[in-house]
Amino acid sequence: MAKYKPLNIEELQSLEKEFVEFLVINGMMQDDWIKMKDEDPIGAQKMTELFSDVVWESILRNTKYIDFRSAHSIKCFQCLDDKIILIGLDSSETDMSTSVFAALQTQDFPDDVVAFTTEKKYNKVRELEIFEMLDWGCEISEGQLFRELCLAL
Repeated sequence: MAKYKPLNIEELQSLEKEFVEFLVINGMMQDDWIKMKDEDPIGAQKMTELFSDVVWESILRNTKYIDFRSAHSIKCFQCLDDKIILIGLDSSETDMSTSVFAALQTQDFPDDVVAFTTEKKYNKVRELEIFEMLDWGCEISEGQLFRELCLAL
């Protein structure tokens, strides 16, 4: 069973070269792969899931920042090795998607915006917890908004 969700066909196609290298490293040549797909689709699926896990592990190990944005909330996370740091903004009325960037420039947030920060140790393996957050709607980022919020708050 896969640790993470399997890559979809478009993602696999975009990683075709890496998948071929993965197959070769695992002792499988092109003819072997074609034969496996035809004669052992479950085995082929398991091989694809294993490759997906390798790809996800690499992505997640290198993830340093993730963001979550909705109409009334922005949450920026810094993913350290042993803990995750959150800087967030919540609002009951203000549309955060449009007003937060102007507010960052002036450091003048609307009255209904509540800023907060916290940190916690991971409850699970770091990469699995980050993956679950991505699955819930977070997106990997370069950390620009996290840093801007740190400076503004």
